[in-house]
Amino acid sequence: MVVLVLALGCGGGGGHSGPPQAATPEFRAIAGISMGAYGALNLGTKHPELFGTIASLGGPVDLTQLLRDTAVGIRVAPQTSIPTTIGDPTTFDHQLPYPGRDLRISEIKDLVLALGNPFLHHADPAHQYLASDSEPARLLMDDAVGPFTIPGDARGFLDGGDANRNGLRETSESPTLPTDVLLAARGSLHGIAGVDGTVLGDRALADLDGDGVFDVGDDIVANFSEPFTDPNGNGVFEPELGETFTDVGLDGVAGTGDFGEGNGVFDYDPDRAHWLAEDPLSRLAGLSAAQIATQRIYMDVGTKDEFGFARHYANLVAVLQAKGLTVKIDDGFPGNCTDLPKLNAPFRLVRYDAGHVGFRAVDPGDLLNGDPCGDATVWQRIVNLIAFLNESFADGVFGVGGKILDLPNPDPTGDIVRGELPSPALASGGGAVPMRPILVYRPPAFFRGDGHFPIAYFLGGYGQEPDDFRQIQILLDALIINGQLQNMFLAFLPGAGGYEGSFYVNHVVSESQAPGVPAVTSGRYEDSILEDLIPVIERDVCKGRVR
Repeated sequence: MVVLVLALGCGGGGGHSGPPQAATPEFRAIAGISMGAYGALNLGTKHPELFGTIASLGGPVDLTQLLRDTAVGIRVAPQTSIPTTIGDPTTFDHQLPYPGRDLRISEIKDLVLALGNPFLHHADPAHQYLASDSEPARLLMDDAVGPFTIPGDARGFLDGGDANRNGLRETSESPTLPTDVLLAARGSLHGIAGVDGTVLGDRALADLDGDGVFDVGDDIVANFSEPFTDPNGNGVFEPELGETFTDVGLDGVAGTGDFGEGNGVFDYDPDRAHWLAEDPLSRLAGLSAAQIATQRIYMDVGTKDEFGFARHYANLVAVLQAKGLTVKIDDGFPGNCTDLPKLNAPFRLVRYDAGHVGFRAVDPGDLLNGDPCGDATVWQRIVNLIAFLNESFADGVFGVGGKILDLPNPDPTGDIVRGELPSPALASGGGAVPMRPILVYRPPAFFRGDGHFPIAYFLGGYGQEPDDFRQIQILLDALIINGQLQNMFLAFLPGAGGYEGSFYVNHVVSESQAPGVPAVTSGRYEDSILEDLIPVIERDVCKGRVR
């Protein structure tokens, strides 16, 4: 394996280059896993002029559904049963084991940075992040809990400390993680469970059955919309179905003068609009079949996905089918690296019998250390993604290229380029230009001739880094050398941002408002990818040899 290390500064052709121009959409793809699955479908459907193929591997691709799921995830109730598998009832205090409480809370915080907080209205644009700066924290009134007080710390109550990552608040565990964007209604526990509980991390908690697990605590304030009748339970106000609302504002209490009260129209929290503006499913629903058909879309999801993403993809498939588009659905992986399948259908969903994959901190080490041609789920997913890309790029170049015996270096493999590229789009307040890590695979024929090849960009999951995918060369070299796969570039792009994940969008909330963010940037992560990274990768790393 040949590994080159690239470091491009702002000079010498390595700086800002503007929108991608080298490759044509027919030969440029965008793919991703988990958080990156969302990023790929969002960026791909937003920019069909750039990407002709999209691959979305198990992520939150329906943000209306994600809003419902998040509302359920912060629901407080006196539940003593312990959830263990997808489908078991959960509450904020009783979550599924994967990926652990700490990661779930961190992810909510990053979602708020990316898209805003749709459950707490923030009237001041300069204070959009902390729950303690929200309108409910000022009014201290809510229709669900009545009057309440809030934690004394501006960062709210503490949670996390889930050392064994079982999703629970055990009485032996001390909370360590400021929740920041969640507002605890102090004093509400007694009304929920009839007990006063124990205050821990500035939130009252109670172990109702004495099993060493806190079952319930003070309520979490959620003002998603004004109160409305919702007989179908979908969380969407549909007056055309006879649903009605009460014009009392988001807190549901008359006379507080909060957002929306008495204005004569139904109101959601304004940040809901930011979520839907970055929702790929809503975007596809607004397109015609002919418009959608200009791109190929590959999807996969685990039937036991702990985030419920199987429902997201079922919703997405339903949208495509409602347009008259045929979606090929496979239960199980169609092929493997010894028999690369020909995935010709332009719209395809693979449902595999396993859970979620895409969190660096808690996933097994298969991605880093496993056999790329083995049985590990993550590699089977990547193999079948590669197969779909192979059929997406017409008239590919097969074989290693050149005449090996005539070359000074007969090594028939490709190489990996690791590097850091400057991203002026992420510079904040006139500060230094951040450097962003990349990893790019260049195929064997790149070194044995002057041919041009298609390129695919891959967006990693929450907390993943481009270098986590370094074993990709083993897989791609083997497939190209044995003639199953055409030569192509594959570039892995960074997803870091906020606390642990950028969600690959231009952020609604300034990172400067979030205490403890590792590196404050402008938050323009979509612009960073499209304006800074892709053009330089195609021009300098791939030497302009993209189709």
